[in-house]
Amino acid sequence: MKKVFAAVFFMAASFVIHAQSMESISQIVESPAINYGQAAYLALTYSGGIDEGATESEALYEAVKKDWIKSGASDVGQIRLGELCALYAKAAGIKGGLFCRLTKNSARYSFKEFKALGLLDKAADPSMTVSGQNALSLFNSCIQAAEGSK
Repeated sequence: MKKVFAAVFFMAASFVIHAQSMESISQIVESPAINYGQAAYLALTYSGGIDEGATESEALYEAVKKDWIKSGASDVGQIRLGELCALYAKAAGIKGGLFCRLTKNSARYSFKEFKALGLLDKAADPSMTVSGQNALSLFNSCIQAAEGSK
């Protein structure tokens, strides 16, 4: 009886965690401008840095600790496209060209690398804010490009 109860408990817990993950993704997609916490959540759940049940604040804390996002970033502050490219490049393990490697995927050179890979529109600017839907689309493209190069 105890084994059955434990199995049911763990199944219920996994459904709650999955539901929280889907709720987080839905919030990201509906966001008119993605923030640092949301971006960190996407990048770190993919890379295994946090589990899907983590909050945006926890994700941002881990991203700052890994030096993927600059120290002092607020989990509600809007992330710019250049910084988002740098975060995604680090999470996906995209090495990039010479200057990307020298600068450890800085925002400027990660942005240029993403443009060279065709992941960004020609009119894209590194200082743009990014909607949640566009951020998720870029994230998926980045992951496909990273897995295709392996």
